[in-house]
Amino acid sequence: MKYTDISIARKLKFHQLMVLDQVVQSGSMLRAAQALNLTQPAVTKVIHDLESYFDAPLLVRGNRGVRPTELGELVLKRAKGLLAELRSLTDEVNAFQAGTSGQVVVGTLISASVSLLPRAIRLLKQRAPGVMVSLRVGQMDQLFPALAVGDLDLVVGRIPDDWQWRDEAGELTVASLYNEGLSVVAGAEHPLHGESALCLADLQGSPWVLPTRESLLRRTADRLFAEAGLSLPQNVVESLSILTNLALMQDQQTIALMPQEAARPFTEAGLLKEFDLGESLIFGDIGCFFASGRELGPAARLFRECLERVSEADGESLLSSI
Repeated sequence: MKYTDISIARKLKFHQLMVLDQVVQSGSMLRAAQALNLTQPAVTKVIHDLESYFDAPLLVRGNRGVRPTELGELVLKRAKGLLAELRSLTDEVNAFQAGTSGQVVVGTLISASVSLLPRAIRLLKQRAPGVMVSLRVGQMDQLFPALAVGDLDLVVGRIPDDWQWRDEAGELTVASLYNEGLSVVAGAEHPLHGESALCLADLQGSPWVLPTRESLLRRTADRLFAEAGLSLPQNVVESLSILTNLALMQDQQTIALMPQEAARPFTEAGLLKEFDLGESLIFGDIGCFFASGRELGPAARLFRECLERVSEADGESLLSSI
């Protein structure tokens, strides 16, 4: 059977694509039915109708649940863009008819999830309480492709020093929000906190928590030690879990490298203390990423404005304190 634009447009329905996408996300028909507030037989029928139309299976069941076939992945890849446009259309209609409402799905790297995003969300909720915000934390190689295909509206995080991610994630645009510093921290009672004129070499022999190797923060850590003429510490745990890292540092021996905004709530609470190495360490620019070829819906546009306003307020506060 040869498919045409008209034949697919007549047969396929948005709700079928939404069901297929939810089944793959959930990993099972039952969980997808619960998420969509449908019965499991209704979900099964939708998948059966889709497979009958394409005359091929779209899903296979395995030990780890339901996963897409090669054809299923092809259909989903295109469906995600259509569903993203549908979400934007829904937002715009709701915004036109009943004021600002809708949903914004935001991906975030660890550096932006502790301080910037909560303040931006609070500002958004003050302006538009009806907007639903969904957050997904991940790494660059996970979030940027999801942004490109429409799974995410925005990604907030560290702007890479190299721009090779463009080739992998499609056409993305980024707006810089602020420049993030870097903190070398440990438990507040670490014995080296009492020492003056410390340098990185003085800390090298301690146990360290370093970011995982695929992360941007790890590249920064590697560069920091290399520029100091040092090899990486020998006693290392690799982790991006803030709570795990915080617990490890409570032994008053372990040291970690953290973006300043991520470390600040814990230093202010007295759980961590930053080492003074005699110079300011730079992590890099934090930015807001969005797909170039897809217009943001009203909820996403408003959230981007809130991000920019919070960042501007931080900059003004910093300038007034100098």
